[in-house]
Amino acid sequence: MPHPFEVGKTYRNRVGEYVVLSIDGNQMKIRYVSGGTLVTDVNLQGRIWENIQLEEQQSRVEERRRQALEARLVARMKTREARAKPPFAGFQEGDFQPKKRGVAWANRKALGKVLALELSQRTKKAFDQWLVPYQAAVHVARKDSYDPEAPGRNAAFFVAASERGVSYGYYLGKPEGELQPTWPWPVLLTALAGNQTLRAAVWAAMRTHGLGLDVYTMQVSYGLTARVTAQENGFLWRQESALDGVDRPMDWEGLAEALRTLAPGKRCVLHLFTELSVEESLKAGSAIASEIAQLYLALLPIYEASIAR
Repeated sequence: MPHPFEVGKTYRNRVGEYVVLSIDGNQMKIRYVSGGTLVTDVNLQGRIWENIQLEEQQSRVEERRRQALEARLVARMKTREARAKPPFAGFQEGDFQPKKRGVAWANRKALGKVLALELSQRTKKAFDQWLVPYQAAVHVARKDSYDPEAPGRNAAFFVAASERGVSYGYYLGKPEGELQPTWPWPVLLTALAGNQTLRAAVWAAMRTHGLGLDVYTMQVSYGLTARVTAQENGFLWRQESALDGVDRPMDWEGLAEALRTLAPGKRCVLHLFTELSVEESLKAGSAIASEIAQLYLALLPIYEASIAR
């Protein structure tokens, strides 16, 4: 019976690798690489060697199949993600053209879908988007924490377009009338009053991203009341309304108290945001969606704190 062995060459059996020292009829002498010699049957070692070759060949076939299947699954996943991700080509010049009511930003729903999908994938929580009535703006928020029937008392991320450009960041609303303790406005102010970790996250976001805090209230009419900026050792509350033109330095306690006592019973809105000019927004193209999503992630602690129950 023919065998595959040649003197001086290396083979393997179930014990390990060995070198053939000699072959005499049906007997062969081998020396294991790990040490020790053995006189054994040529035909027995031939069958063992052949079985090992068949097993390795089958293993290579299975590995190629596994890799091919994995590649197909990855390709399918990418295709599904590409189909699921709505197209957003970026802002167009027409998005900033003045109309009777502000500007007509036609593709705000597409950007909202992109941002909601990005946050859902990054946080493993379900986000959605809602168009803001009568405004060139979109809100992005957790599905279980946004009431589209009462947009004035929600917490959300936002993007808005105007003749000046694009603003985006965090939105918090306080409706007219008596506040309920579970609404985002009082929930957030309570958290800011004593949560040092939350304060540090907000401070870091404001300083890192150059964010401003705009305060809108209903007084004689609805409009911008104050602009708050982060300073070296606190905040500067710059009054924008005609009622009080004095700039006021504040610490965290002062800011929380100012917001807590702001326009009792009246509608209020906070925007913690950054903005881009029209030229910057157009130049960014579709990549602006990623920039906006990055800021949303930086502001996630303040958003989560405001919807905590």
